[in-house]
Amino acid sequence: MSLFKRIKSVILNTIILMLVSCSGSVPEIGQVVWQVNFIRIPSELSIHQELSVFTLIEDEDGIADIDFIYLIHDESELFWQLDTDIWTQKVLGGKNWIGSNSIRMSDLSNLPAGKYRLVVIDKAGERDTRSFTISGKMIDTNNDNYFPELLIGPDIEIESKFSENTLWIYDKSMELLKNIKIENGKISMDIINNDTSNRAFWVSIYSFDAENGVGLIRGPYSLKDEKKETNNTIMREE
Repeated sequence: MSLFKRIKSVILNTIILMLVSCSGSVPEIGQVVWQVNFIRIPSELSIHQELSVFTLIEDEDGIADIDFIYLIHDESELFWQLDTDIWTQKVLGGKNWIGSNSIRMSDLSNLPAGKYRLVVIDKAGERDTRSFTISGKMIDTNNDNYFPELLIGPDIEIESKFSENTLWIYDKSMELLKNIKIENGKISMDIINNDTSNRAFWVSIYSFDAENGVGLIRGPYSLKDEKKETNNTIMREE
């Protein structure tokens, strides 16, 4: 082998070695969990859908190496982009889950049925993809009795046909304070106020329909009499 060829070979091997050593690991989607939730806001007549989707991501370069997550519905040419400013990150059992609880249509129409692709892309452009399918209409949205209901008074009364119910308690800015699993019946407002240091302001109820595999959310309901709160504030200031 000539000196030129040997030098060329050494340079080429060095470049390949540098490229290999500089390339990061490929992100891997270990699992995808998703659920369609139907939302009924007390002050509105309409019902809209929101998709909750989370993916278990494994990346030797760390979760900070993940750049974007795309959810793509090819048939309708729609996509949703998630990044660090938007996605929710949860660590469960030492594993990193990333996703969103509020994938929805901008006009609050139903999400298109069919196949969705979830694509995870890291900062080097490496990617992994998983797919899942959402069926069409899953519940009778015209049946108002299908949704759980809350009656707000000195106590909170729960009326639900489902066994799995959860109260979501929020402060005035809609920051989640506490989850309370509950069956039908009543729960004292004193318990909620004591558990949240009197910060509880809004409440929603979530029920899981195991037969159809969907979530039902009704709320938020106000726990405070804003007029009374205002008068109390004025009296304290005087």
